[in-house]
Amino acid sequence: FFFFLHISDDVVPYFKTEPGLPQTHLEGNRLVLTCLAEGSWPLEFKWMHNDRELTTYTSEYKYTILSLQRLDAGFYRCVVRNRMGALLQRRSEVHVAYMGSFMDTDQRKTVSQGQAAVLNLLPISSCPRPQVTWFREGHKIVPS
Repeated sequence: FFFFLHISDDVVPYFKTEPGLPQTHLEGNRLVLTCLAEGSWPLEFKWMHNDRELTTYTSEYKYTILSLQRLDAGFYRCVVRNRMGALLQRRSEVHVAYMGSFMDTDQRKTVSQGQAAVLNLLPISSCPRPQVTWFREGHKIVPS
């Protein structure tokens, strides 16, 4: 009697890289996310945003957003699968940088000498938070 032992060459999917630190991209720019995985072919990929499915399984390992919007910020991950199983990638955090419009208003305050003058800055919608510089009579005020 002869016994033939066939060792399967099938390899479960695995990721070649994992997401790193959060990434920030400018609103309106193109964003391309990649899911670098290996394992026995065919490999299929599915993309998720904030745990909501963006795509069904396809052979496409890239996900492209042509014009990034504020709602596109959040957590992305891909799922890779083959006939041996499926694997969920660690989340990749994406921030969308933008500057909302704001009104430039003149403010006049009258205070007694030695008293504090409090000027109120209107809220500015932006990501990351804006750096604000105050000017008095055209000259930059150095924060104290």
